[in-house]
Amino acid sequence: MAAELVQNVIEIMDSAHSYQYELAEVIDGIKALQSQINSSSDASKKQVEDHFNRLKNALISALDSRRDHLCKEIETIRASALRPLEECKTLVEENLKLATHVMEEGTAILSHDPESSVEKIIKFKDNPKTKALSSVPAIPGPSEVACVNVNLSPDFQKQMEAVINLEGKILARAPVQIIEALEKPGSLLIQWADESDDDSEICEFWLQYAMGNYKSINEINAVFHTAYTGTATSFLIKHLRTQTAYTFRVCGRVDSETPWSAWSIPRVAFTTIDHYQWGPTDNNAYSLSNENKTATRTCEGVTHVLYSNVASFIPGYSLTIKVLDDADKSPGDGLCISVKNTETVAFGQEGVVYVNLYGSVFVDGQEMATKLPEIKKGSVVAFQAERLPNGKVRVSVQTENKEVAFDWKVDLSNRSSGPLQMLTAPVIGDSSNNKVGFYFGIKFSQEDWKIAVD
Repeated sequence: MAAELVQNVIEIMDSAHSYQYELAEVIDGIKALQSQINSSSDASKKQVEDHFNRLKNALISALDSRRDHLCKEIETIRASALRPLEECKTLVEENLKLATHVMEEGTAILSHDPESSVEKIIKFKDNPKTKALSSVPAIPGPSEVACVNVNLSPDFQKQMEAVINLEGKILARAPVQIIEALEKPGSLLIQWADESDDDSEICEFWLQYAMGNYKSINEINAVFHTAYTGTATSFLIKHLRTQTAYTFRVCGRVDSETPWSAWSIPRVAFTTIDHYQWGPTDNNAYSLSNENKTATRTCEGVTHVLYSNVASFIPGYSLTIKVLDDADKSPGDGLCISVKNTETVAFGQEGVVYVNLYGSVFVDGQEMATKLPEIKKGSVVAFQAERLPNGKVRVSVQTENKEVAFDWKVDLSNRSSGPLQMLTAPVIGDSSNNKVGFYFGIKFSQEDWKIAVD
């Protein structure tokens, strides 16, 4: 009885310990959310202060510039209007001097016995200066000269204040948010959604990413690169380093005439799945490059199938094989996806989907009626696979906008279908936490075929 009670106490303590751990996780979550609120508020406050300081300086500079321009324009009008008046004034002053001189000369004649100074009087009378006394310069009337006025808008201050009052909008959350980051081989599928409450539907999106873990919206050290702009709500970012954190953000706008919205909350994610790679080649028939993503048929070694390093093509993913260079075609050459990697001579066995260089598609050794375009330099062959509830795998093979699709009855339940264990990789959102994949392979008899996998 005592032992049972002791065991009850131990179980209660274990439960309390687990509860304590869960509560600690909740506290950590609350702290993270508080940090998000505080850091984003501080960053936004600084952004507002910097923005309005720039506006204030720009506004003061613009007002000073406009004031100086108007004052300069007034002085230009003043100088232009005064110039002819100054010229007229100068002429009048000269004539005044002339009249004064004539009066002084006449006074001198009259004061010294004018009757005996007939010759001086005649000379005085015929003097051109005397005759000029009748010419009075005309001056313009008040309506003919400038009267400088300024037309200032009495409502400009109110209009300016109204415009300023419209600047800036505080949002508790950006209207576009990243909702998922799904791991793919050497890549991440980023998905986002329009979460705005207003009626304006966002139709264009802008996705950026930066290498590193940046949880602040306005992290000054982050160097963001544009990954996508367009109308889609998801995008696959390829050629990422595994086990490396990347920060993603997205914004949107209604159309090209409207400004972009605020950036979403940064989303940090990374992929643990290596990019597709060709496996090692034993007889030097192929040389590998570009981190084993490109295989080139050499003149050495016996013709055989080159498989991927592991069974990494998992249903739900996509596989793209590109022909970078070609050569002569040989029967039996082509591309495949396979349950096993044991057959090194041909593609005709069960558990293989094979596309030859002439576009024929074979499933478990049986040729399908629909053909694809022949494979040559520049060809891009895309494989898609999806597991169905009935246990089959829906496969599609597409090249040059032509597609072959079928439901493939293939057993993926036995993870040890071949001598090499098939890949089991974690997949976000998969309740079983694993999926089984296929190998992919190529076979070329002629040298210089160059194939890349993506």
